[in-house]
Amino acid sequence: MALLLLPLAYALLLSPIAVLDVRHAGGRATFDHVLFHEHTIEQLARTWPVAHLVDPPEDAPAAKPRHFVAMTPGFHWTLAAAQRFTGAGPGALRLVGLGLSAAILAGFVLVLARWAGPVRAVALAAPLCASVYVANSGAWLLADNAGWFWVFALLALAVRASWSWRTAVVAGGGLLLAVWTRQNLLWLALPLWAAAWLAAPRDGPGGVTPGSEAAGTPRASLGSRAASLGPMALATLPAVASLGYLYTVWDGLVPFEFQGQYRGANPSNVPLQLAMLGMLGIWFTPAIVGVGEEGWRARAAERLRAVRWWMLSAAGVSLVVAVLVPTTLAPKQGRAGLVWQLGGLANALSPAPEHLSPLLVLAASFGAGLLVFLLAFAPRRQRWVLAAGLAGFGIAQSASFEVWQRYHEPFALLFLGLATAVIVGGRRPPATGTPNAQLLPPFGLAVVLAALTGFVLWTKEIDPWRRGEPTRPNDPRLPAPQAPSAALGEPAAALTARG
Repeated sequence: MALLLLPLAYALLLSPIAVLDVRHAGGRATFDHVLFHEHTIEQLARTWPVAHLVDPPEDAPAAKPRHFVAMTPGFHWTLAAAQRFTGAGPGALRLVGLGLSAAILAGFVLVLARWAGPVRAVALAAPLCASVYVANSGAWLLADNAGWFWVFALLALAVRASWSWRTAVVAGGGLLLAVWTRQNLLWLALPLWAAAWLAAPRDGPGGVTPGSEAAGTPRASLGSRAASLGPMALATLPAVASLGYLYTVWDGLVPFEFQGQYRGANPSNVPLQLAMLGMLGIWFTPAIVGVGEEGWRARAAERLRAVRWWMLSAAGVSLVVAVLVPTTLAPKQGRAGLVWQLGGLANALSPAPEHLSPLLVLAASFGAGLLVFLLAFAPRRQRWVLAAGLAGFGIAQSASFEVWQRYHEPFALLFLGLATAVIVGGRRPPATGTPNAQLLPPFGLAVVLAALTGFVLWTKEIDPWRRGEPTRPNDPRLPAPQAPSAALGEPAAALTARG
């Protein structure tokens, strides 16, 4: 019950926003809530269990403009079911959404506690609960937290020490639901495949259980690894096929009317991801290193000697990449968020080129080196599974034109909390207590993030609403997609009408 105090506090602190229906036309959360998510849930409630992916339902009021979300409708379908079967009004539905977010955070805390113990679990989960982007998704009807649930659930499943057909089926089913919650979550297949590949039984009489780090044991052969990967590949095939089906329905990876907004890949996601992991990862480092435990200094020095050249190589490559791609604040080019704003302030004090932010470049380089050092503390199999998760998320985000902090910050906090718990669980520290040096940094980060969250919610949403400013945003004018090529076999006008 003590582990549930954190998500309970999250729900209680945000419930006034949901109950009082706090809205402000200029607020980001209100904008998405009113024009996309709330309207989509209302439409799905009228047609439930059918979810129209392209055409609006025939009984949709003509007075309401059609604004489907740019993602698959799993989150909206779930809340539409609650509205359809309970008759919940808008206020009750907002509380249901907040309750789902609190339940997701409770699951995250319980998963961390399984590896790291209850005290560490609360400390490691507190920064995620305090993030403004996680708060927004709970207080308003936004789908972000539903996606983060599948991220931590499937990553946690992937780092398990055992593997079987049953695990593969569960993972495949979870990945299918994840894709129908947010289509770009197909990247979670990469750590699942890596986990299956690395869980192959060792060959020879000295074989050990999957995930064992015993020295001198035989390695798994290519055939045994392929046999281990096979069930997982088959189990994840429905999720892959679902994305192919969505592509045929939408003529792209997002609905047609959003294709002008998502204009292809943006490599600036890479330095932002590394910068966020570096700036936030430093707060988790004491727990990963095991500060205060017996022999922690010698263990840290040994790891540093073992991977120092890998750290320098990763930092150097990241430095080059961050210099070559744009790293300055530019909302129209998809780069928006507090980190980009801080980078802009640093640019005013330096003679850097117009496209380059020294703060982001250095933070990305530092983050790459720090990640190599921190992952060196994980057991070998878990280390590569976590690395595959990082790579999968990076590939998926780089495929998007939007380089928003709202995607990278929650992932970094979730990933660092989960990775720390896995490393602590593999180290099996004594159960006599947890050194304060490991607990205070993540709790301190949570306090900083909570203060920022309170400031943002007050200035952007609550105070303008309290002063009676407009509560309904203007109809968004999404950029029109480029005309399809004639090779598609359908005139552009026909596609536009169908979209």
